[in-house]
Amino acid sequence: MGKSDDARRKLAELAKKRAAVEADISKAEKRKGGKDAEAASKAARAASTKSDSSRRMYLRQAETARNAAASEQKKLAALASKRADLSKQEATVNRDLNTAIQRENASAARQADKDRRDAETARRANERQRQQDRLEQQRHQAAVANQLARTEGRLGAQIAALREPKAEPLRILYGTATPDGDLRVNQEIRRVEAAVRSAVHRDQVLIQHAPDITSGDLLDYVTSFRPHVVHFSGHANADELFFDDGSLEGAHRSLPISTFMEALSAADEPPQLVVLNACESAENLQPLLAGVPIAIGMKASVGDADAITFATRFYRAVADGQSVQGALALASADMKMNGLDDYDLPTIVTADDINPASVRLVVNDTPESER
Repeated sequence: MGKSDDARRKLAELAKKRAAVEADISKAEKRKGGKDAEAASKAARAASTKSDSSRRMYLRQAETARNAAASEQKKLAALASKRADLSKQEATVNRDLNTAIQRENASAARQADKDRRDAETARRANERQRQQDRLEQQRHQAAVANQLARTEGRLGAQIAALREPKAEPLRILYGTATPDGDLRVNQEIRRVEAAVRSAVHRDQVLIQHAPDITSGDLLDYVTSFRPHVVHFSGHANADELFFDDGSLEGAHRSLPISTFMEALSAADEPPQLVVLNACESAENLQPLLAGVPIAIGMKASVGDADAITFATRFYRAVADGQSVQGALALASADMKMNGLDDYDLPTIVTADDINPASVRLVVNDTPESER
């Protein structure tokens, strides 16, 4: 509590005390007035009576009333003194309040000036960081160019595999990261898993949820789980994905799209599809095609309900045996039918010679004779 707040509290207490004294003064004045009137009435009766005994009785009563009035007068004097003392205290506290307000205003002005200086310092630091990031991005672009040459042969094998998918369970790595706790990613994964459990080919789909995923987790899952689909739900911008940093505080760690691509394509068995269910993630999908044949992202900021609806319908359609293009179209239709404004945000890009309408990630391995 600041000094001005403390002074205001004291003023409120003094005002309450002074109001109580004013009420006591009013009561004392009323009682004194009553006793004065009673003394005058008894004295008048004593003067008008012819009986000596009655006169003496009225005179005694008049004296008693005058004594009571005198007592009330003393109380009034004490109350008046108390009221004057309270008024002095109020004047002193008012001066303290004015002084405190002036000091607090001066302190606020100094803090505002400091905040401006800190903001300017932060702006300059951010500008330096952006310059460093641009240099780093240039280095990454050079690395990507080299990676493109190394992955052309492997990508061709992936394309061939996509044209004739293997009858094996579809492995989906479902990474979620929301360090700020402002996205309903847990509800999203629950709905996706429930939708897949209800799908035609539910036994042909394995979902590995990676909550609070870090960049290290990504590498671990790519090599141990060997996913066919890598899904990311969280925050992003046109150039970066925001993973969890693995700390107890739950801060985020930005990962450039190009670095994300390098991590996926470095494995012996890279994924066939990447889905970035995050804001503005479609703005820079092309680098992913250096390592995967198909990538999906959002071309602008996407709402929480929109992202959940998209993911739920997309993976239900995939697990029902729909093509990637068909699943994407069904997800957009579901969003539109539910009155969601972001139904046109999901965007797909593919490598050359890939037709997403012909790519089915889940195939039925049951012999026709048993169907």
